[in-house]
Amino acid sequence: MVAFDARSMYDAAMAAAEKEQSRVLVLDRLCVVQVDTASRLNGQRFITSEIDKVLNGASDDYGYYDAGNRETYWLRTALNAFSGANAMTGFYASAIRNPAGGLVGVLVYISQVQEIYENLREIQLKILAWMAMVALAVLLVNLLVLRTITRPIGELNDGISRMSQGDLSARVRVRGNNEFAGLAKAFNSMSERLEQLDKSRSQFVSNASHELKTPLSTMKILIETLLYQEPMDPGMAKEFLGDVNKEIDRLNRIVSDLLTLVNIDSGMKMNLADLDIGALLQEQVKRLGPLARENGIELDCTAKEALEVNGDTLKLQQVLYNIIDNAIKYTPRGGEVHCSLARAGRKAVIRVSDTGVGIPEEDLPHIFDRFYRVDKARSRETGGTGLGLSIVKQFVLLHGGTIDAKSTFGKGTTFIIELPLTGKKQDG
Repeated sequence: MVAFDARSMYDAAMAAAEKEQSRVLVLDRLCVVQVDTASRLNGQRFITSEIDKVLNGASDDYGYYDAGNRETYWLRTALNAFSGANAMTGFYASAIRNPAGGLVGVLVYISQVQEIYENLREIQLKILAWMAMVALAVLLVNLLVLRTITRPIGELNDGISRMSQGDLSARVRVRGNNEFAGLAKAFNSMSERLEQLDKSRSQFVSNASHELKTPLSTMKILIETLLYQEPMDPGMAKEFLGDVNKEIDRLNRIVSDLLTLVNIDSGMKMNLADLDIGALLQEQVKRLGPLARENGIELDCTAKEALEVNGDTLKLQQVLYNIIDNAIKYTPRGGEVHCSLARAGRKAVIRVSDTGVGIPEEDLPHIFDRFYRVDKARSRETGGTGLGLSIVKQFVLLHGGTIDAKSTFGKGTTFIIELPLTGKKQDG
């Protein structure tokens, strides 16, 4: 800083202090105040850490102070000269050098920064408040998200626990339309199917037990009659033994059908080969022709073309035999049973129609259920086990086909079987 005379230096300091509402001190190398715009420290020694750094070679230094909390008397006097007792004050010290670069003194600039400090504090408080609000919002969102995630998982876990304890009626609530809702729907669907399967199993065991018990009870009565009724006519004894033989045959049929269903459920082995389904149908019609004639029923077959399917010969024979045999059994004397085979796109369609007693509308959806009988008394008279149509449907499904029935009570029934054609014969 270029040296000035004392008057010029004082005027310049006063102008700077008035313009910025600040205070200017000019110190010599011994820290004696030469100029004080507040006219309070003139001729007094004044030293601070900032001034000390400048005297030790620094070009300048600055700091911020709370005027009411300083220990140094001279600094407190300097700071309080123009501001309140607790005002925040900025303190700046700069070296005064001669043209040769030598240190000749220190210029001290003191300015009140309370307003800036308060603004900064206000900004800081607002930032802290916003940070607290953001943290609270994040916490609430996290809790909401965790609740949204953990509640479905907890309910699903409870449902699984109930199922593991044997409660197959367990269901979970489906909320929204997200992945957890899909998982809940899948669980409910699985639970419902398991419950239906368990009910079907229980019903199956009950029905099987009942069906097995009936012939056993009949045989027990017949045998006890033979044992304890004396003397018995040989002809009557022979008749009783014949009835016992019939019940044994019936018992064998029930056991055989049950074993067939068990094999199907456990994964029955299929001996697949390409076969002419039309020839197979005509063969079964020929086998059952004598039974139809015996019952006074007209049985015929129409196969428009040779169609090949990939299937198990023995199982398809049983399917066709059972359907045609049922049609004959439930058609009164003088009625008709007609079998036909035709192509429908990529499928072979077999129809077996009769003019028999028909099936009531309320019974039609259940005719393929195990042990279901439309007329229980008549079914037993014809030797039915209540499992034949169920076995037929399972065999058709194993071949990738479908089976359906249409009936008008008192007029007749039509069974429709559709089987996929092989690649060799499915194209015209």
